[in-house]
Amino acid sequence: MGTLLGAFRRHYGASPLHLIAFIASIALTGAAVAGWFAEPEISIRYILYWFVGAIVAHDMIVLPFYSAIDRVALALARRRPRPSAPGRAQAGEPAPVRTPGWVYVRVPLALSALLLLVFGAEILREGNATFHIASGQTQNVYLLRYLITVGVLFGLSGLAYLRSSARASSRIP
Repeated sequence: MGTLLGAFRRHYGASPLHLIAFIASIALTGAAVAGWFAEPEISIRYILYWFVGAIVAHDMIVLPFYSAIDRVALALARRRPRPSAPGRAQAGEPAPVRTPGWVYVRVPLALSALLLLVFGAEILREGNATFHIASGQTQNVYLLRYLITVGVLFGLSGLAYLRSSARASSRIP
């Protein structure tokens, strides 16, 4: 069985689980597109406008912006001298390098921004009357849920940073 999996990985480039997930995502996308065509009041033209607008907005505005912020943060981290622990590194051996803490802020910050972008109208209660007419619900819960989600994201990231720091300090002789 191990040789069969190895041969599959060599030819496909990833595990069979990756292929299954890929096929499932294609099936889900196909079902969503089929649903668009099944609804006569939804115009495909508006969906295409949204997709093209999202692609242009991301690739021409958002991607350069967050890439520039990441490069500035990386440059600032490299410019700052790291204190070396005297006597900890062996002669001729570089001192162990710890991952800077800002690395652990990027993922929850990006996910929080994405959630705000997608659910911003609900979080800020824009169109509450229309939302209530359409769903019978109010938008009052979105802000609290967003803040809880952001708190959990940053909390998990902080725990990952603490774990990484503890592992790095345990490797120092």
